[in-house]
Amino acid sequence: MNKIGYILLLTALVFSCKNNKQSVREPVQHTQGGADMESVRLNRDLNKREEAYILKMIQKDSLHQYHNSGHGFWYYYIKNNKNSTLYPETDDMLTLKYEIKDLSGNTIYSEEETGEKKYHVDHENYFRGFHDAVKLLKEGEKAVFIFPSNSAYGYHGDEKKIGQNIPLKVTIEILKIEKSTKQ
Repeated sequence: MNKIGYILLLTALVFSCKNNKQSVREPVQHTQGGADMESVRLNRDLNKREEAYILKMIQKDSLHQYHNSGHGFWYYYIKNNKNSTLYPETDDMLTLKYEIKDLSGNTIYSEEETGEKKYHVDHENYFRGFHDAVKLLKEGEKAVFIFPSNSAYGYHGDEKKIGQNIPLKVTIEILKIEKSTKQ
């Protein structure tokens, strides 16, 4: 390449760099509002309505003594094992039975449908309230749990039989607790 070629190449490079100046980007600003705040408000309202409905339902039920779980749901015993002090903990293996109904008593999943299950505590794909509920029962106990939708399957449902925002009545029976060998 001769001198003129080098000069043309150098000139082209200088002008091409000059045209590609990068401008300073302004920071992206995020403000919480609008749709986010509306969603939060709607969820709070739904939770309040469900809790009021459940508490009214509990008040009308004079046959059972309900307990507040401390996890946002309520329960009563069908069978109580006063001889045991052993509760399930994370990593234990349980043998259990359960059934799921809506709050009107319509069966969604029967005990026959769900069958006897092995449940690895806190390692299975069940809804949040289920994980907390099994830890409240001892071997040989059976109880009915009333879950508001936010402790059950929430907004998404189970994508099969349980729809969006459905509170549930779940009966759980712990048949056997196998304590974990993990220390």
